[in-house]
Amino acid sequence: MRLYSFLILFLISAIVTNAQKGNVSGDTIGAIFNEKIIAYNADGEISPIKIPDKGHYFLVYRFKGFDPRRVETIDSVRALEEKITTILLGGMVDNLKVICLSYDKGEEYKKWCENIKKSPPFKESVKYTVEYKNLNGHPDSEARCRDLFTKVTLFGPDGKFLSYSSSIAKFRYHLKNEKILIKGKIVSEKDGVEEPIEEMDVHVEASNKRDTLAKGKTDKYGDFAVKIPNNDTAYIIKANAKDKNVGILKLLTQEGKKISYMFKSNKGFEFKLLKADILELAEMKVDEDITMSIKKFQSSQEKELLVIEDIIYEKDQYRLTSSTEEVLNKVLSNLNKNEKMKLEIISHTDSQGDDQFNLKLSEKRAQVVAEYLIEKGIDKKRITHSGKGETQIRNRCFNNINCSDKEHGYNRRTEFKFSK
Repeated sequence: MRLYSFLILFLISAIVTNAQKGNVSGDTIGAIFNEKIIAYNADGEISPIKIPDKGHYFLVYRFKGFDPRRVETIDSVRALEEKITTILLGGMVDNLKVICLSYDKGEEYKKWCENIKKSPPFKESVKYTVEYKNLNGHPDSEARCRDLFTKVTLFGPDGKFLSYSSSIAKFRYHLKNEKILIKGKIVSEKDGVEEPIEEMDVHVEASNKRDTLAKGKTDKYGDFAVKIPNNDTAYIIKANAKDKNVGILKLLTQEGKKISYMFKSNKGFEFKLLKADILELAEMKVDEDITMSIKKFQSSQEKELLVIEDIIYEKDQYRLTSSTEEVLNKVLSNLNKNEKMKLEIISHTDSQGDDQFNLKLSEKRAQVVAEYLIEKGIDKKRITHSGKGETQIRNRCFNNINCSDKEHGYNRRTEFKFSK
């Protein structure tokens, strides 16, 4: 009889555990998901959970809410923030979005909205974005989310199920066994002019043992690409110039952004790679949302905020594309929420083509952006616009310089200058 009772209790315990955990399991790791789940934000608007989510790594955190009977402790949220930091630094995950997901309805949902607006649980961070969503009693969404998400669930940019845990303390995700592809450019500098060096051997070594971990060679633009292990080893990048008269070498990103000068020794040129340098060369850039940037700006003492976006146009054209409108709608939303804020729109081109044509093209591009916002209801007195053409090139790619399209692309940009 006692054995029978024990078996019944064991089965009940297993059922409860699986219900808390959902149907995800070790077999789910690596599966690809394509989901759009109805959820709501703190303004009462529909804000779906999308997997994949526009190239973001995507972490879902099941937040119990503010009800004193099931309150989430500050310690548990801080513990997850520590885990997120580990993911970013150790796992080399970029563009991380955290969804703080709650399951409330009726009056509890209203209380959740009030509390999220008043005191959101996560601290603001430039390293990742946080969105607060609630299922608000939606039955299909509740069923799917209980199936799909545990306490902490991580997806890749392609919707791949990467990791999960029913406990924050036990959650793990690290890519130490994988390799990181780093891409760079090596140029010589003389009299302020940068010239790429072709056919230069590039080596990456472990600084502690000086073991060669990767080899590469520069192309006609000075560009190289090598794969290095993703671990805590310190790295040294070395380059050997065939021309012994080369005095100064610089390490850049392939877009032409300076990383550092390379130190010259009797064995060639070298530079010690720091974590921040690896992030730059691996093109793992922080994706700070415009809304987050403006929110911080509004509470700061700063008078101006500059946000740079790569607005994509067809060659020599100035018509807006659908991807451009997605960016502009974020700008529009923030201008509507901050009615005293003003905006200056500044458009830039690369150096390819005629100088005057590029100047006029950039003016038209800035103008159509301004017109879009005005047509959507923004007072034209709040908006100014200008085109700079190719007068503010950010790298070496001035007129008559042979550059890659990636380098030219670094100069094609639109700047949004917000002011209070």
